[in-house]
Amino acid sequence: MRILYWDTFAGISGDMALGSLIALGADPELIVEQLHSIGLTEFVLDVQSRQVHGIQATDIDVVIPMINHEHDGHHEGHEHDGHHTRDEPHAHHDHFEVQKKEPKDHHRRLPDITKMILSGTLSERSIKRALAVFNVLAEAEAHVHGTTVDQVHFHEVGAVDSLVDIVGTCIALDQLDIDLIRVSTLPWSHGFVNCAHGILPLPAPATLMLLRGFKFQESGITGELITPTGAALMRALAEQATFPEMTLLSVGYGAGKNDYGIPSLLRGVLGEI
Repeated sequence: MRILYWDTFAGISGDMALGSLIALGADPELIVEQLHSIGLTEFVLDVQSRQVHGIQATDIDVVIPMINHEHDGHHEGHEHDGHHTRDEPHAHHDHFEVQKKEPKDHHRRLPDITKMILSGTLSERSIKRALAVFNVLAEAEAHVHGTTVDQVHFHEVGAVDSLVDIVGTCIALDQLDIDLIRVSTLPWSHGFVNCAHGILPLPAPATLMLLRGFKFQESGITGELITPTGAALMRALAEQATFPEMTLLSVGYGAGKNDYGIPSLLRGVLGEI
């Protein structure tokens, strides 16, 4: 049985999660093909290898051609700090392109996303995981904003880049044949974030709703470490635990977009039990 341990010393976001899995060997070209099959065609997946505090890591960007991709409010978090091409020293760029066209609807609801996920060539395990992530996210958003699950507007999370992060992560987990996911104690941070609903305190309300029952420890950092997307991935797919007994197979690092003085990395440890 293959197990993934996410060491969340600097938090977790959707792009950090997907980056860590590509670093562990998931194939970006196959991920893009499967995302294309569910109707996500209006993006370029930019995969970079770069050093973060001297550690080689995989940094992904979901680039939307033909539009100015600076989100208003810019959050959902790390992954929207944001998804754009950066010039990094010694960065290696691989571009996995699909058909370029204008994004359709950036404010999808859960039924729209469910229909998309079911419409393609994803494996049963990928479908089950992706639906689980979006369901827990919708429940948390509905609770925080006082609406129903089906009426939640996903705003940034319904945008192309976050769909790629979440569904792409589920596809990558299946590619790597990961059966179980465990996560470390989570870092608590401070401050405020700008999002579609205005200025919100950190950790964001939806993030905290998703992480009921998880253990935190003070990080002393001002800034967003755990995004709602990252929290939803953990809530739906993982359990929190001390490091499990395993035969270590590989280690991969997914890079975040912020620099709070610590390595902005999600460490994925792949093992067998």
